[in-house]
Amino acid sequence: MEKTCSRCILGDSFPNIYFDKDGVCNNCHQYDARCGKYSITPENQNKLRSLVEKVKSRGRGQEYDCIQGVSGGRDSTYTLYLLKQWGLNPLAVHVDNRMDSSIAVKNMENVCRKLDVDLYNHTVAWEEFKDLQRAFLFASVPSVDIPTDHAFVTVLYDLAEKKNIKYVFSGSSFRTEGRGSIEWSLHDDERFILDIQSQYGRMNLKNYPLRTIHDVFRWYRKGIREIRPLYWMDYRYSDVDPLLERELGWKYYGGHHFESVFTRWVSAFLLPRKFGIDKRLTDYATLVLSHQMTREEAFSKIRECIYSDEQEVKDRRFIADTLELNEKEMDSILRAAPKRNFDYDHHSKFYRMLLYLVSPWRY
Repeated sequence: MEKTCSRCILGDSFPNIYFDKDGVCNNCHQYDARCGKYSITPENQNKLRSLVEKVKSRGRGQEYDCIQGVSGGRDSTYTLYLLKQWGLNPLAVHVDNRMDSSIAVKNMENVCRKLDVDLYNHTVAWEEFKDLQRAFLFASVPSVDIPTDHAFVTVLYDLAEKKNIKYVFSGSSFRTEGRGSIEWSLHDDERFILDIQSQYGRMNLKNYPLRTIHDVFRWYRKGIREIRPLYWMDYRYSDVDPLLERELGWKYYGGHHFESVFTRWVSAFLLPRKFGIDKRLTDYATLVLSHQMTREEAFSKIRECIYSDEQEVKDRRFIADTLELNEKEMDSILRAAPKRNFDYDHHSKFYRMLLYLVSPWRY
């Protein structure tokens, strides 16, 4: 029988989990440490206000004083809303991989129009991206959404560098979203990407926005920093959703990672069925810790089905058509034995630690 944390809902099947003498898992202790660092105190609120003023001052006289990635989802939408409330002039950036849901597209368009924010839509070099995304599916790894995630971050910082924008805002929130595991995702590892492409792809990546540690060092030397304002706030879905609907005409899209047809299919079908990974576990565990959900509610919700068979068939057909995968290829992807991310070439733990230390993320 699986051992479960006495405080959240994570069990001993979660990668690299361990428990203290009271049965509390290490993820809970990591959450507590972050809460201590980013406590909701007057002192920290003053730090956030000072940081906002610093962004204003540095960007005075420029076309934009900051940049933010948007997906049409709740977190990025609310962060963009806050930036305008604080008197900042952000450039919103989206990376179009041809697989956004219609709700997400409308959300981005409506929100940027109502907030009077310019939206820069970066369209991927399609033939290369399609080939890379196909390669990740054939590689049979859980990190199947890396082609978009890696490109998104790289595009943001490349654009910030080109436009001399020193601050990149993020909608990340440790109080609502679980950290997951590197067993599930290797976002920053270009060796991982290149190895999979070399084995399963059919072309060289000449235009795909691949970043290396040298890029990260360069961005850091140029003073580009990432700011995560939701870390400093008591961010609650029950408060935010009605506000976004009322003020911006924003619409909910059905679940975390459901902004994209691809990530909806991956998170709700491919990962649970093929790898036994349900990303709702870490999210619900975090919502329990932030007192937005009880343990009982979390255990009950994790048993709920949020993705119908009809939607799965529709999404799979859309993805197959978009990526030009025939029925036989899709079947082979589903039937292939699952592999670990670390079955492919990747950087060392030391390299990843070094990358973290020089990351532009500092606030």
